[in-house]
Amino acid sequence: MQKTDFQGRPAFQAGRFTLVISDERSVSLYVDGRNYADLRVVSSLPGPDGGEDDALTLKGPEITESGGVTSLVWTSESSRWRRKTYTFCCSADAITYRVTVEGEGAIESVDFFDGKEDPWGPASLYRFDTVFTSEVSLLDRRYRKSWEYSCIDGTSGQTSGIPVPPEENNHWIFIPAPLAYAWQRSGGAWVGTGLAPDPGQYNFTYFQHWPLGNQFKLRVQYDGRTHVSGTWDSPRIVFRVADDEYSAVQQCCSFLYDNDLAIRSSRTQSPWWTRPIFCGWGQQNMTAVARGGSGSQYARQDIYDGFLQMLEERNVNPGTLVIDDKWQSHYGTFEVDSEKWPDLRGWIDGQHARDRKVILWFGCWTPEGLPEEECILKDGQVACVDPSNPAYEARLRAAIRRMLGGGDGCYNADGFKVDWTNGMPVGHGFKIHGNLWGIELLKRLHGIIYDEAKKTKPDALIITHAANPYFADVTDMLRLNDISAVQRGVVDIMRHRQKLALAANPDWLIDCDNSSMPTVEEWRDYMQAQPELGVPSLYFLTGVDGTGEQILPGDWENIPDLWRK
Repeated sequence: MQKTDFQGRPAFQAGRFTLVISDERSVSLYVDGRNYADLRVVSSLPGPDGGEDDALTLKGPEITESGGVTSLVWTSESSRWRRKTYTFCCSADAITYRVTVEGEGAIESVDFFDGKEDPWGPASLYRFDTVFTSEVSLLDRRYRKSWEYSCIDGTSGQTSGIPVPPEENNHWIFIPAPLAYAWQRSGGAWVGTGLAPDPGQYNFTYFQHWPLGNQFKLRVQYDGRTHVSGTWDSPRIVFRVADDEYSAVQQCCSFLYDNDLAIRSSRTQSPWWTRPIFCGWGQQNMTAVARGGSGSQYARQDIYDGFLQMLEERNVNPGTLVIDDKWQSHYGTFEVDSEKWPDLRGWIDGQHARDRKVILWFGCWTPEGLPEEECILKDGQVACVDPSNPAYEARLRAAIRRMLGGGDGCYNADGFKVDWTNGMPVGHGFKIHGNLWGIELLKRLHGIIYDEAKKTKPDALIITHAANPYFADVTDMLRLNDISAVQRGVVDIMRHRQKLALAANPDWLIDCDNSSMPTVEEWRDYMQAQPELGVPSLYFLTGVDGTGEQILPGDWENIPDLWRK
């Protein structure tokens, strides 16, 4: 880090960054000589009771250097906390920021670069004009203007402060996505703007780009579930520069690995994991169209026997089969519905005899069939399962042993397609057994699933859609997830998702998914493109659900040869 003079003001050069002390309350973030943002030094941490946090008597900065890192530290009094400290750290390849508070109280949110320390406006000034978001919705809206609201979260909440098409709020694709935006100014470099919590510090639900007129802040939402008694450090905001938006997100993710904030799994991938997948969900829905009812009604042994016959007739030989929603009698218990599957164990063993593996669909959070005491309550009513509850954890671990185990009464399946993770509780009024909340609670749920699965069957394949570095150690394969039946340009959409997934973790395998599918032409194109994106996946056999068009015999002759092996 080199200290310089920038137009008569103190500045610090860090690679392509220059951090300029603009005045007594702000710093300016320059990249390649262009100002991207004027950032308020202060941040606010209001409480759930509506108590504001106004910074008072800001002092600093105190400047120190150690190990090639220059730290700029400001302090202030506060209307809510005994003391607050604001720290920028400038190194050769990144600038980070965090706020530390001392005192007692609950945190509703951390509003980065926003605090009412003077009458000139509390928030920061954006000079960048474009925001690229890693959040993925069925609307596939990747870019926003700097004056538009955006959020990255662990649920399917509102992505805009104003009404938007429903497909935009359908953003369960990655739960959670990488916690990083990328800023650009008029065709210049991209600035990755990411959140870098310590492990165990993900007790939040939203990471928001929050515009305020001509200004903005970055908000992390805690729902009043984080309590301070003494000293508390916020997650760091990390800035890294790159030449394209995907690299900017990747740079923020790499910061987590490089600083031991996330773990890249060292597990050996089993050879069978890369074989093509047939998942029955799409064809279940096509069956429902033909016969009536819902797709989940057709997760049945006789129906899947019919799917196997169709695969043989089309000369298609997947290495892995996924039995999808709803093979179980109750979502919460993971016990087989014996009316639908009179002999699930025998069926799975029969596929093993044909050198195929069988994955079970695993719907999360749904409390169907569970006692109230193992659930999170909302205003006194059952809301979802409670991964922090030892009784539920014991039940879940026993269910996993039953699903994957090879003993009497077990199903002998080979892994899970983990789904419905967007059901995480958000907001107020919840009663929970433990102290975990937000993404940390979701990580706990994934951790139980992964740990018990590997204990039971070491080569079990765990497929999730948690495209976030914090989940790299509980995911073997990352699923690109649902396609909308109204979309076009599916190959481009899925290539975008694959880039984000690999930015989060270059090590995990990619499940290409294949449902819904708008048209047969889109289906053909995507079947051809899948091998370059990851592990190919097939969902439809007779037709597609978008238009109802049939898949013709000639279409099967043109799918990639790897499906024949």
